[in-house]
Amino acid sequence: MSIIQGPGTWLIFGIIGLPVYTVIIAWFLGEPRDTKTAALGLGYLVGLTVLLWTAMFLKTILLDIVFF
Repeated sequence: MSIIQGPGTWLIFGIIGLPVYTVIIAWFLGEPRDTKTAALGLGYLVGLTVLLWTAMFLKTILLDIVFF
């Protein structure tokens, strides 16, 4: 069984995520380099992503309990 389940996963993490990946790489490899600010931006990005995914997971569980 594959970890990548369907074409939607490739679409979201590959094609739509490409600009985000480009920005993250540019933060750390671009000129002038400011590693502290780049790490702060990356921390905000990861924190927001974890917050959104956790909220979506909890809402999914709540919907499962309420309707099924």
